[in-house]
Amino acid sequence: MELAEPFDMSQPAVSKHIKVLERAGLVSRGRDAQRRPCRLEAAPLREASEWLERYRDRMEAQFARLDDLLDELKQKEKPHGRKR
Repeated sequence: MELAEPFDMSQPAVSKHIKVLERAGLVSRGRDAQRRPCRLEAAPLREASEWLERYRDRMEAQFARLDDLLDELKQKEKPHGRKR
């Protein structure tokens, strides 16, 4: 199977992954003689991206607050004076 060639996976393992993606509606398979060409379904991926985008600002704000807290904790851990 040419789809498995670039990966360090067996053809059956790649087929299992494709079946999961197919059940999730992210890919569809056609039939061309003995080949089963796969096609990426853009609409569900676009919907997932749009859903995630709604939370981006909130998550970025949370990460910024976490960064501030970590910086504050690092400053508290530093010794205040140097001994000579």
